[in-house]
Amino acid sequence: MYLFPILNGIWQGFFISILLFGPAFFKLIHTSIQEGFKKGVILASGVFLSDLLVVALCIFGFSDFMQTPSFQKIYSLCGAIVLFLLGIKSFLHQYKAFLQSYSERVPNSKSLLKGFGLNLVNPFTFILWFNVLGSISLKYADEINYKLLLTVNLLTILIMLFLMDVLKVFLSHLIGKKLNARIFFTINKYFGILLMVIGGIFLFRFAGLMGWLNAFK
Repeated sequence: MYLFPILNGIWQGFFISILLFGPAFFKLIHTSIQEGFKKGVILASGVFLSDLLVVALCIFGFSDFMQTPSFQKIYSLCGAIVLFLLGIKSFLHQYKAFLQSYSERVPNSKSLLKGFGLNLVNPFTFILWFNVLGSISLKYADEINYKLLLTVNLLTILIMLFLMDVLKVFLSHLIGKKLNARIFFTINKYFGILLMVIGGIFLFRFAGLMGWLNAFK
């Protein structure tokens, strides 16, 4: 009975993982290269927990509220501000300060919170799970065990996403072992620029939701 939702969740999770390129993805690669496999897995666990929270909120009826224009506007603006600040911090980091922070051990709890926060601050995380939940709900709408089948399918997707993130961490860690501190510093600069670009995308989305872009049409 559960074979179909499990198989369905495996291919869906694999497909979603390939298409995901949000701030949490780039932070995952950045952390794995710079801080190693363990820290990357911990950060991936934070991403998993934030996805689990969003899925739980959708299942328990908060999806309608999270799809309202006011919620989307606030979330897009907050996401843009947070990513801009993080990006500027990484980009302006001086080499001596970077070397000092590079040698320091980041607490596991901080890595977990970074993964959780970066994924949660992305408004497209909510849009993704709204669409996933909507499409999956249609598959089991006529089934007697609708909620159970839906839950199994969603949990399989989440587990598959986590396993794919662990694979990305492993591959990034292998690359990171061959790089020196100066290259890490350069990667950190480009990571800051990347975060600012993603923040700009969120800001552009906020402007669109506010209707400010209509003046240029």
